[in-house]
Formats: sequence, C-alpha cells, structure tokens
Amino acid sequence: MEQLNRAKKILVRAPNWVGDVVMATPAFRCIRENFADSHITLLIKRNLRGIIDGSPWFDEVIELEPEAGKSKNGFVFPWKVCSGDTKAYLSLIHKIRIEKFDLGFLFPNSFSSSLMIWLGGVKRRVGYKRDARSFLLTDSIERVSGNGKFLPTYMGDYYLKLCSQLGCRIASGKPELFISEECEWTAKELLKRYNIDKKPYILMNPGASYGSSKLWTAEGFARTADLLKGVIDCNIVLTSGPGETDLADEIEKHSKSGLINLSRASISLDIFKVIVERCMLLIALDSGPRHYAVALNRPVVVLMGPNNPMYTESGYETGKVIREDIECSPCQLKTCPADRRCMTMITPEKVVKTCIEVLSLQKNEHGNATTKSFH
Repeated sequence: MEQLNRAKKILVRAPNWVGDVVMATPAFRCIRENFADSHITLLIKRNLRGIIDGSPWFDEVIELEPEAGKSKNGFVFPWKVCSGDTKAYLSLIHKIRIEKFDLGFLFPNSFSSSLMIWLGGVKRRVGYKRDARSFLLTDSIERVSGNGKFLPTYMGDYYLKLCSQLGCRIASGKPELFISEECEWTAKELLKRYNIDKKPYILMNPGASYGSSKLWTAEGFARTADLLKGVIDCNIVLTSGPGETDLADEIEKHSKSGLINLSRASISLDIFKVIVERCMLLIALDSGPRHYAVALNRPVVVLMGPNNPMYTESGYETGKVIREDIECSPCQLKTCPADRRCMTMITPEKVVKTCIEVLSLQKNEHGNATTKSFH
C-alpha cells in the first residue's frame, strides 16, 4: 500500500449499467478513502453521470457517449469506444495520456475499456482477467470460480475486490447516493405539479434495459396498483426509463383505480434519486431502480425471474425478492426461448401481499398511509 500511496493521479472507469454504477459506489468511496490526497478522475457514460452527481469521491469527471462505438448489430468496436468517431476517440486517448495517470481501476470487463486505458498510457492498470485482455493489465484479477465455472458474486463485492486486491482498507460495502439541493427543489416541484405530494406514494418501475426476459406483464402491474389502492391510502406513481413509455402507458390503460404516470416527465437519473428517496415503497424488477432503493434506504419489492439473485442480493437491502421455483431459472438469458414462466407465474396477489408484509416491518414514516386487511 505504501507504493500505491504514491499514485497521485488515478483514473476510474465506471461500469456501464445503472444498477452496476450504484453497486460500485462502495468501491468508489473506498478508492477515495485510501487515496485521500490523490487527484481522482471518473470516466463514465454521459447518460449515467447523474447517478454520481453530488458525490465527494472525484475531482474530475470525463464523459463517454452512451452508445460508444456500437455497430448496428450491437458489436462494440474497440477503436470506437468514445462517440463512434475515430477523431473523438483519439482526442479522448490524448486527454488521458497528457494527464499521466499513475493508476487506473477498470470496472467493466470489456476488452475495449482496457484497451483505452492502455493506449492512454496509465501506468498501473487494475481489472479482472476477462475477454482476453490480461496483456493490457498490470494487475489482472482472477474471478472467483469453482469446479471450472465462475461463481456468481454480489457485484458490490466484485467491484470492491479491485480495491482489496491492491491492499486498500474497506470500511463499508453499503451503496451510497447523494442528492443536491437543486435536485431536491426540482423534484419537489415535479411532485407538486402532478399532485403526488398530497399523499404518501408507492413507486412502480416496470422496465428493465437488460432484456425482455426480465419483464413482467402490463396487466400484472396494473392489477397490483388497483389492489394496493384498495388496501393502502396512497398514490401509485409509475416511472420508466428511456424507450419504456409505451409500457407505462399500457399499464395506465389497464389500471381501473388510476395511477400517476410520470413516464413522459423526462426524469433524469439525478432527479430520480429524490423520487425514490421520498417513496414509501418501490416495486421494481431486478434493475437499476432497485439499487437506488438500497442506496437510499427505501424498502423494495423485487420481481425476479431469469437472473441469478446472487449477483444483486445483499444484506443492505430492506425488502423482499419474489422468485418462482422454475427448473430453467436462473438462465441469465436476455430473451426467453420459451414462455417466460419465471415471470408470468408471479401473481399480482402475491406482489401485494409481499408489499404489505414489507411495509408492516417499516416504521410508520407516512402518518396518513393506512393499510386494510388483504387476502
């Protein structure tokens, strides 16, 4: 660690997904705590920056374009990881080179991310031994395995190992998000405009950018909203990510008791932190908003199907995960080759019952939110 303390300039390449960035925050914090006097720069996709806005861990942020270097079929060209434009990519490489970074942490497992850091002349490069990229790293970390197979690992711990492998002291593995006063004000105005501030609210986020195999049904979410409004005096607020407004509109159409659809309100990731922090409960899939709830200490009910829960479950979460015992789950497939039974077998009645159980364990932070019996 004495040698590492000489790393005056550090580059951190952030993960590429919302939930992963949140789960990486303990590692971000760990890097800052162990390199208190270093200048730390974060390299992150532009569309994800709002997640870390307000955090005290970075001295500088460099943004990447969200669809960096992807072709039409989704293949990522390693020489086009900036904006799909060679000139812009070379400009970013040049920026990294002139900074003369002593140490780089690579959170993504991709070849392209390690190539960029290598071309950028970062002296010491720490990352996992994946995608045939070991020769680009100075510190290549083996993934935990057993019987010749990779073992599922909670991603928060997975990212922290990048730090512990170098001898960093880890104070806590709890995810953490920060909210600015500006975000508080903007969110307050939004809640007021949609009359959401009149009652406590349960938040629903039905989307998942991972793939269609994760999705529940619009009818299921609508029925859940109707049942919840019958037993809890609250608003039901619906949010969605980019490209998911049609799904949110369909849920709203199927709901008989009415819900507040914010899918077209253009809520940024930094404002969304406030929306989650103020809810009485979040209902979500195994997606980014779930991890917002963990970091912001809000209860969450998670509907999980094809994904292995060992990647995302932690002791820091307040709430419950609903999973059906299906022989083909978890499969980790983005598209189900069958009938998505792992998701469609989850009933609205079970979701509502679980929500009531979770809320009953919470302190009554919302004085006028009362529950009736549900069977």
